[in-house]
Amino acid sequence: MVPPERISRFLSFLLRHRPDDYPLRFDRQGYVPWEELIETVQERFQEITAEEVRRVVEGSDKKRFELKEGKVRATYGHSFPVELGLEGVEPPAPLYHGTARDLVETILREGLKPRGRQYVHLSASVEEAAAVGKRRDPAPTVLVVDSKAAHASGVLFYSSGPLFLAKEIPPEFLSLWEK
Repeated sequence: MVPPERISRFLSFLLRHRPDDYPLRFDRQGYVPWEELIETVQERFQEITAEEVRRVVEGSDKKRFELKEGKVRATYGHSFPVELGLEGVEPPAPLYHGTARDLVETILREGLKPRGRQYVHLSASVEEAAAVGKRRDPAPTVLVVDSKAAHASGVLFYSSGPLFLAKEIPPEFLSLWEK
């Protein structure tokens, strides 16, 4: 049996980052036909069933995926352009961003930028931001985003799953989180 985490990682890779590496037909909103996705997953993991993939897609606690009308997509984190159809929201205050220690000076000077993705990913809790930051640094730095002030100045925020997204956050709205 393939562990659900491994399935989720492969789905994220397929639906967020490598559209040209597999024969999936993406529409402008980032959806691919469910049957095409299942065929692609089963080429990699022969023993997996469509129901196991469905459980991962629908059961993701982070709402990474969306299944709708026979099509599936990643809800955030794309490194290629998709039209997610997100509507702007008023963000909670504050928001947080976990990052590698060696990037902090640059971010505080230049602001948060998506770095290969469409949006900057922001968390509603310090704990979640730290967990995200640990993907690249075992002792990440957590930045505090003054999201209310940024929003008031015109920065657009979007909600996607448990995350908040923005095109970028200017440096004047960033500070270091103090433990």
